[in-house]
Amino acid sequence: MRLSGPQRAAVVITQLDDARAKILLNSMSEADAIRLMVEVARLPALTADDVRAVTSEFTNATGAFLQVRQGGVDVAHRWLVDRLGPMRAAEIMADLDLAVVEDPLGFLNRIEPAQIAGFLEDEHPQVIAIVVANIYHEHAARVLDHLDHDLASEVVRRMATMSPVASSLVRRIGEVLEQRLANVLRGGGNAAVATSGVSAAAAVLNNVDPAVEREILQQIESEDPELAEVIRGEMFVFDDVAQLDDMTLQTVLRNVVMKDVALALKTATPETTERFLRCMSERAADDLREEISSLGPQRLSAVEAAQTAVVKAVRELADNGTITIGRGNDELIV
Repeated sequence: MRLSGPQRAAVVITQLDDARAKILLNSMSEADAIRLMVEVARLPALTADDVRAVTSEFTNATGAFLQVRQGGVDVAHRWLVDRLGPMRAAEIMADLDLAVVEDPLGFLNRIEPAQIAGFLEDEHPQVIAIVVANIYHEHAARVLDHLDHDLASEVVRRMATMSPVASSLVRRIGEVLEQRLANVLRGGGNAAVATSGVSAAAAVLNNVDPAVEREILQQIESEDPELAEVIRGEMFVFDDVAQLDDMTLQTVLRNVVMKDVALALKTATPETTERFLRCMSERAADDLREEISSLGPQRLSAVEAAQTAVVKAVRELADNGTITIGRGNDELIV
């Protein structure tokens, strides 16, 4: 069997036990670990000869007693959970589910978002929506960052209302784009299936710059308030932290950096700030008030970064089972 370089790397790591694989993954950057897990997840069935051909490049001691281990989605998921935690692994697995089947738009995941946006900006918003819905969410978010805000809003609206797209149409779009982007590609690609809907739109918006997210949702809300609310319902943002029950919010406040909380509350309503203060001891509340008052003028980007840090801490606590988070009366599954 002819295997690419990344596939050979995947073959090697699948011959390791979980403990050794963990050591190897921990020595890699998150991006490299994810790329390797993509290859592990979509490895074809391997024979002993296939494995020997690959491992002989790394060692002369393979021998006749080689234990052939298979790759697959389950293996990739188990190692991603161990390497990145349950929540981050779940996000990546959503993309891995796309990566293990053939798709003509997967090559876009290796193209700079600004270049993709430049090629797409004159396309019909529906075409852009199909493309953005079929690439990795974080990459799609960066593409939206480079689009005109009105266009980005329309693209997200179309994503949220889009019906399943025929694979033949996605394939045709991929063929056209690959031809037009040929001068910036270093090779072909595969990885994704047509996807659509509110979940895809929310997943992309969760990864865009907060200011862009806000503007896009405001634009959608001006045209379709109900749709904007449905999309927001799929997201968990800083404003939702104040809606956590007292015990949960107290746990969160014991596990976050108070300077981040103070900065995050810089643009909060008095009611939201009071909500945080009520869930703290009197001394801790006084310290937070003092921290807020000492901050002085702050850039909006710094405030939004602090809010993101708090939300990330909440999600990490949910990941490890310390808390359960939700929006209003509806449980939020993370």
